[in-house]
Amino acid sequence: MAAALLPAFAESGSPLSETLTFAEADWVVTPHDETPLLTSGWTRVPLPDPDATERYTGTRLGRRPRGTDDAPVHWYRFHVNLTAPIDGQLALFTPRFSDRARVYVNGSMIDRTFLQPERVEHGWNHPVWSVIPAIALEPGRNEILIGLDSPYTGSVGLSRVWLGPPEALRTRYEISYMLRVGAAQAGTWMLGGLAIFSLGVWAVRRSETLHLLLGLGAAMFSVRLLHYFLIVPPVSPAFFWWLTVVSLPWAMLFLFLFAFHYYGIQRRWLTAVLLAIAMAMTLLLAPGIGFDAYESAPWVYLGLIPIALFTAGLLLQRAWLHRGAPQILLAVGYGITIVASSHDLLVMTHISSIELPYVMPIGAVVLFLSFSLALGARYVEWLGEFEAMNRTLEARVHERQVALEESFERLEAMGREQVLADERQRLMREIHDGIGSNLVATLAALQSRGAGDDAAVRALRGAISDLKLTVDSLEPVEGDLLSLLGNLRYRLAPQLEYAGIEMEWQAAPLPQLEWLRAPQALHVLRIAQEALGNVIQHAGADRVTVATMHHPGSGADPGTVEVRISDNGRGFAAGEDGSADGHEPGGKGLANMRHRAEALGGRLRVYSRPGAGTSIALELPVVLSVVQSAG
Repeated sequence: MAAALLPAFAESGSPLSETLTFAEADWVVTPHDETPLLTSGWTRVPLPDPDATERYTGTRLGRRPRGTDDAPVHWYRFHVNLTAPIDGQLALFTPRFSDRARVYVNGSMIDRTFLQPERVEHGWNHPVWSVIPAIALEPGRNEILIGLDSPYTGSVGLSRVWLGPPEALRTRYEISYMLRVGAAQAGTWMLGGLAIFSLGVWAVRRSETLHLLLGLGAAMFSVRLLHYFLIVPPVSPAFFWWLTVVSLPWAMLFLFLFAFHYYGIQRRWLTAVLLAIAMAMTLLLAPGIGFDAYESAPWVYLGLIPIALFTAGLLLQRAWLHRGAPQILLAVGYGITIVASSHDLLVMTHISSIELPYVMPIGAVVLFLSFSLALGARYVEWLGEFEAMNRTLEARVHERQVALEESFERLEAMGREQVLADERQRLMREIHDGIGSNLVATLAALQSRGAGDDAAVRALRGAISDLKLTVDSLEPVEGDLLSLLGNLRYRLAPQLEYAGIEMEWQAAPLPQLEWLRAPQALHVLRIAQEALGNVIQHAGADRVTVATMHHPGSGADPGTVEVRISDNGRGFAAGEDGSADGHEPGGKGLANMRHRAEALGGRLRVYSRPGAGTSIALELPVVLSVVQSAG
């Protein structure tokens, strides 16, 4: 079949190929109800042809028709010479035309792009795909006519035309349709979905101003993209073009405010000025009120250039300063939109070929995709900060939990100590009121008889003194060793006075012994009681000295405390290690005292020699590394 096709214009020297490309055509204009089959006055014009309206009326927009009955038809004529009948079909394809098209072959209409002649339809961005049946063609010269009219805008134009087998042109047509129509349809759905999502987020969280601005901008752009693919407007043509034109300044305004809010820039006066401009454009172009939206569209778009450049400069400056992923996304997305807008403006003003597709639908999708990713990147950063805050909070909660557990353990310990203290108080009362009272009564009875047994009296007095000492050890001491020794002094003073022994008290300040509790206190009292008892019974002394002192350690070591009990009695022979010889006064007393000192984590030293008195030193640690048994 390809061999049967001859060049459309033999004189142009067009080569023979599977498809014919028509880069020229004959052109003429007729009233809307005429077909130029016999019309003369044809003019040869190059294709693409964006200047048909200006050639016919002298102005680019021409005379606006009042409707379908007043729109002239621009005809383009092509000739094809066939050397033999066509076995099959031919396809006619043109990527761009305005605004409605009908196709004639050899005087018969084989196709048209509009359904109802009396209805305004916009097919300006749709490619034409017409299948010519073989029956409509004949050997020799064949005439193809394409008639264009524009019932609303009055502006027509036509790109180059391709003719050839359908299978050879199908891919070219599908790519053109996807770029011109499919991209706009997909963009409208994507931006509409983004608008619903963003506005929904804002409805739930009114503080998310960025979502509000992003949603409003996406909504405006989705409205803007409708005219790229809607053939039949859902409203009147005037109202439809008004929405198409005024949606762009509002979209630009919301994008501008998004950029300002994203970077925390506060310019209330500038926001007010831009809002006033958008509202003024909306009112001045309203149908039946102000200027025609379609005719004023180029001026509106030119007026938005400063706003677009200012926003682009702001985003580029912030991207250069911060150089983070969100900032770069904003700048790159907006830059792509500026390039796409510039491209479309050049096509719209016929500076670039009208055959090129409008790419603003793709640019709008890229723009809002980049803005959404930048917003998402910011949320990812915030999530990272929140996670860090959560980790810090978890660490603090853990610290507080540990502190609470320690406090609870201390409270439990305090509770146990309180129970023990209460029990000690009960035992003290029972001992004092029970055993103690009985012993005192027995002693009083023996003394009242006059013939008292001195041994029994001494035994009772010793038992009472020992009982009082035990009761004293049950009193809370809170680590105060001096108070403990003071109570002992008070208890033993009568016995020392009775024995004719003077007590000298040399008490130096001592640190608190946190480990000193009732069981440990009893050990200390027993050691001191044994030492003072030996002085009374065996030393033959008339003076005894009780001294306390603190020996600080090195560094963080708090050191030791010492209790020294010294007398001026007869003394005895002590070994080098401080032990007594076999004639030690008091029997096993010193051994028991050493055992008690070791139980307290300390040690006992004895200094004595015959005729020089005796000195017993009890050395205790201020802090116990391991709590010693009190048993």
